[in-house]
Amino acid sequence: MPPLKFLLIVIFLLIINLNSALALQQAQPDPEDLLELVEARLAADPDDLQLIFTRGMLLAELESYGKAADAFRKMLSREPDLLRPRLELARVLMLSGNYYGARYNFEQVLKHDLPDTVQNNVTRMLTRIREELPSFDFVVELISDSNPKQATSSKEVEIDGLLFKLDDDARASRETGLRFLLDGRVPFGDPSLWFIRGQAEHLAYGNRDLDFSYLQLAGGRHFPRENHTLSLEAGYHWSRYQNESLYRGAIWRVSDFRSLRRDLFLRLDLTGLQLKYPDHSFRDGWQYTASSNLTYIITPRSRLNAGIGYTINRADESIYSFDQPFLSLRYVYEWPHGWITGANLRLSHIEYKDDDPFFRETRREREVRLEADILNRRLSVWRFSPRLTVGHVDHASNIDFFSWKRTYIRLGMTAEF
Repeated sequence: MPPLKFLLIVIFLLIINLNSALALQQAQPDPEDLLELVEARLAADPDDLQLIFTRGMLLAELESYGKAADAFRKMLSREPDLLRPRLELARVLMLSGNYYGARYNFEQVLKHDLPDTVQNNVTRMLTRIREELPSFDFVVELISDSNPKQATSSKEVEIDGLLFKLDDDARASRETGLRFLLDGRVPFGDPSLWFIRGQAEHLAYGNRDLDFSYLQLAGGRHFPRENHTLSLEAGYHWSRYQNESLYRGAIWRVSDFRSLRRDLFLRLDLTGLQLKYPDHSFRDGWQYTASSNLTYIITPRSRLNAGIGYTINRADESIYSFDQPFLSLRYVYEWPHGWITGANLRLSHIEYKDDDPFFRETRREREVRLEADILNRRLSVWRFSPRLTVGHVDHASNIDFFSWKRTYIRLGMTAEF
């Protein structure tokens, strides 16, 4: 074939392919134009779930992840058992960097019967969130507490057969304050299995003598295995109370996370805290806690967290040493219309190792903590939803002076759902 004729054929084929590509591009509607059409139809029929879902998908395609999440949350507020909106909500939360909320919704998705490819993708995303991606949780809460200093409920106390009447300042008084919490983890390395983790907490009350601050900084590494992940970390922590240094010291933690089945997760922890009191060296020592936490996804709209553990505190003076077994339960349920409720129960028993020097008796204490919280997933401010928590603590002791009660209300924000 002559070269000129061959060149003309090649040019002709290129022109045909270019025209086909342009025609195909013109045939695909612009997502913004489609979004306008969908929103116009939604204005006439705002309850059409298919239109709401299409709007969410288009917003996600346009990288408007916050508005897309609102669309999928609106669908789940109608019917919390829906699979596809839950999956897409988890996806857009992850794309927006809200890994905290993405993790919750990905875990709820696993209760559905999923195709193998989808289940594998969800499991892979959860592994990335736990091990490889940065995480940040910021909490601001307004608190009203009937007894923040955990003052005795007794009006009188008996010491060596003598009866003493307690001053009002030594008894419970209601205070209002603010709580700030910043908890985060930054991974690094290749792969991103090394991490730096930090936690900062501050409680500020109207009575400045009750202010409490805590700071913890640690570094560590994840060690993925075939069916579980072992994590090691070590660092340092500090605290202040009543505007003075309270304690400080080294910390270390060994944890193991494993998925027992697709809807059941187990976490084991062993933690050591060094407690060095600059002004009260007789309380110096170490505190060790072994705990396990089981998360069970009951249905696509509910879950149960069950924890059990044992704390051993050993101080230089044995009267401040104690053993404390504990049990915790949390149940979460999603109702229609966007309401989500939670209920917490924590039980603990504290047994000290030596007699109290004033009361000449060994302290044995029992504590019961009950909490209930509620929020609506359709209410959000900068991706956070307001959550109301009401709690009550009953701390009983065989020595009346150490018995106390608290009732508190907290109004804060969460990005969990």
